[in-house]
Amino acid sequence: MSIHPINTRLFLTATLGFTIGFGLPACRSIVSNPYHCQLNKGDSYCQELYGDEKSFCSAAACLTTSPDGCTATMPSKTECYYPCGGDLSVVDDDSCLEGGEETETETETSDTTETETETGPEDCVDNGDCDNPDAPFCDDLSGECVACDGVMDPDAACAEVDATVPLCIEGTCVQCTEEDDAVCGDLTPICDADANTCIGCSGHEQCPESACNIAEGNCMNLGNIVHVDGDEDCGVGDGSEGEPYCDLGEALLAVGDESLIIVHEITTDPFTYNESNTIQISVAIFAAPGESPVAEGSGGVPALAVSSAGQLFMKGLYVDDGDGVGVSVAGGQVWIEKSRIVNNSGGGIVVDGGGSLVLENSFVGGNTNDVDALVVTDGSATVIYSTLAGGAAASNALSCEAGATVDIRNSLLVSRQSEDEVVCDEAILSNNALEMDVAENTSLGEMPDTSWFVSYMSGDFSLSGAHPGAIDMAATWLDGDPATDINGDARPTTNGTLDFAGADRIP
Repeated sequence: MSIHPINTRLFLTATLGFTIGFGLPACRSIVSNPYHCQLNKGDSYCQELYGDEKSFCSAAACLTTSPDGCTATMPSKTECYYPCGGDLSVVDDDSCLEGGEETETETETSDTTETETETGPEDCVDNGDCDNPDAPFCDDLSGECVACDGVMDPDAACAEVDATVPLCIEGTCVQCTEEDDAVCGDLTPICDADANTCIGCSGHEQCPESACNIAEGNCMNLGNIVHVDGDEDCGVGDGSEGEPYCDLGEALLAVGDESLIIVHEITTDPFTYNESNTIQISVAIFAAPGESPVAEGSGGVPALAVSSAGQLFMKGLYVDDGDGVGVSVAGGQVWIEKSRIVNNSGGGIVVDGGGSLVLENSFVGGNTNDVDALVVTDGSATVIYSTLAGGAAASNALSCEAGATVDIRNSLLVSRQSEDEVVCDEAILSNNALEMDVAENTSLGEMPDTSWFVSYMSGDFSLSGAHPGAIDMAATWLDGDPATDINGDARPTTNGTLDFAGADRIP
């Protein structure tokens, strides 16, 4: 709320009367600008120029950044206030204020019609006096409104005004920096160093001690991590690394939403988690670092089926040689990366029931006849930097039904059969390498045999030295794409750089 100039002067006369009564000497200075309010008619001069916007006259020595001395707020120091002009402070002349007394000093006037001014810092007592969003803080030393980097403790000033933006960077209060992300958490645990803003995680590498719930953007709680190890030392335990569960089914029964299950490889015969599980919670299942655990379904049931209530974040697992489909997305949401879903008798992955799949840096398919590597019946699939490989006879790398949403980029799609390896009219294909001719993709021609790969028959689709060189430059790496391939080899990580199509690249 603004204060009327007359009321302000009444207040000043009342509050400064004691000081004037003692007759303290005025603080004068040599003023070089003849158009300064101090040498003219003081407040009335400022009012003529600016109206109520800047209606107070401050001494040149006190407000050095304003050429004509006019300011929006009344100077708090008597020796700085020149209400009547004439080069006399309010101590020597308050006659123009209501209740003031006239002095015998003559005042000089200046008739001006045009004056060029610059707006300088505002006078202030506290932050409440500072309404300029670019200078919202009151500096105790100068009594001027400044940006956060103009006060003695910039970070403390920001935190006091708004605890959600407690850091001062280049004069602006921000949430976080790469070095200080203490305010980030919950659904925005990551600091975007470019924007100095807390954001949600979008990849597991951003949550190195747990896993990222990519659907929500939060890092999973460190207290919700359990281990599975089917070797002889497993048994009844709490799921800790020292007392792991024996199989995935046991772990899934024990944990709740937002849990991470770390699966260790079995080092004794049969070397495989032979079990079929339905996932109805939000859970991450990761291979233990440096290990390659293998799961396989049995009785024609998928090794992993994700129901409409489930969310699966899978990384580093082998789903191999199962009796049935490898992974069934039965209405749920699934994110799979750096995994191998190969040589399952019912095919690799099936998306149905309106489910969604995001597949990245993975091998899917194998040397099985009459089944497809990836089938999208009802739902959506996004495939990035993956290798989809069909077997012989009627086996496709990709097939889908009408109405399905499929987007495949930077991938390698092949099949041992002689027909087209992709049977999906509505699929969006870009920067892939295929045997067939598809616009905006690289055509390799028909694969003569399996020599393009290290071991096609066993489901290892790593590239051999005999692979077509066109694969090497078929993909285009974009910001947000994975920084490494399925084997951990580095990708270019420069936006727009040509790269190997598929999950594997040769260093």
